[in-house]
Amino acid sequence: MPNEIDQIKDLILASKKIIIASHVDPDGDSLGSMIALCLILKKLGLDAVMYSIDGVPNSYKFLPYASEIVSEVPREEFDLLITVDSSDISRIGKKKIKAKKIINIDHHPDNTNFGDINYVKMISSVAEQIYHLIENFKVVIDREIATALYISIITDTGNFRYSNTLPSTFEIAKELVLAGASPSDSAVAVYENKRMEALKILAYALMNAESVKQGKVVYSVITHQMMMDTKARGEDLVGIIDHIRSVKTAEVAILFREEERDRFKINFRSKGKVNVSNIARALGGGGHVQASGCQVEGDLEEVKNKVLDLVLREFK
Repeated sequence: MPNEIDQIKDLILASKKIIIASHVDPDGDSLGSMIALCLILKKLGLDAVMYSIDGVPNSYKFLPYASEIVSEVPREEFDLLITVDSSDISRIGKKKIKAKKIINIDHHPDNTNFGDINYVKMISSVAEQIYHLIENFKVVIDREIATALYISIITDTGNFRYSNTLPSTFEIAKELVLAGASPSDSAVAVYENKRMEALKILAYALMNAESVKQGKVVYSVITHQMMMDTKARGEDLVGIIDHIRSVKTAEVAILFREEERDRFKINFRSKGKVNVSNIARALGGGGHVQASGCQVEGDLEEVKNKVLDLVLREFK
């Protein structure tokens, strides 16, 4: 029986109209993997639409072909929808995409296997999975593909710092560098390309940081008013949770962000002892063992108490 990669190859080659979709609030892995996959298809003589309901954050517009990503769902029906980095079909957004078949490529442990073909593997990033597809297609990796995949890997591994960094991750990164990806240019583009507003909102988050359970849980709150005061945007919050997690005693870091009145977006990070995916799932979200998120409705104190109560249960 053919494995998932062989099945994916056969279905892609049998399809004429293809759309690739990232998840809402796209990150480096989702965007980089989508772009790399699209470039692979171009090399095979196939055209594909790249779709992100939330567009491309300014911080990732340096990626090759990022300007070709659309944020409106085409009305036409596609032969094939390929989702990347989405644990559930709802993660690509509320707007329905008409497609005869779905390929689900993901690395989240809570993936719902919603595709006709599900290529779900617990590795560092979807970029590693796309790399193995390239090997099967026998496509030559050029500098643009290498850069897109390298960006995907470093953003989902925290520049090779997180526990999802595997020996295979370094092996693939090596091949991408040999193919033209620049570690220094990539690091500057991702980690040293912030707006001044990002520093100001970071200052608010750090000043407001608090801890409970003898410092094992560290959290901070960013309100809508703080965003207004600093003129910050959502993309300016990327990386703040890692600063919170950097506290020596912290086992879990939490960032509460007020999206609108009585609705908060919550990000969780763990150093490994606590499975924050389970916590996020209990609140209607999901993610990885050490990185997850959700949205919770209610006033700030109500939301904080609800979330902290769930987190503190993990220490009993």
